[in-house]
Amino acid sequence: MTPPVPVTILPGPPASARRAAPPVAASAVTAVLDLDAVVESAECSCDAGDDNPH
Repeated sequence: MTPPVPVTILPGPPASARRAAPPVAASAVTAVLDLDAVVESAECSCDAGDDNPH
């Protein structure tokens, strides 16, 4: 039979086992007061829309 092995229990992983956090992409938030104006300007003006059966 193998004798008991002493074990040290840590409260968390050692600093050598920690990885750096991945970089976070910076993004900007734009407040829109009139959503209708944004939606109307984003409409497609081409003939290849869903309403064209050909």
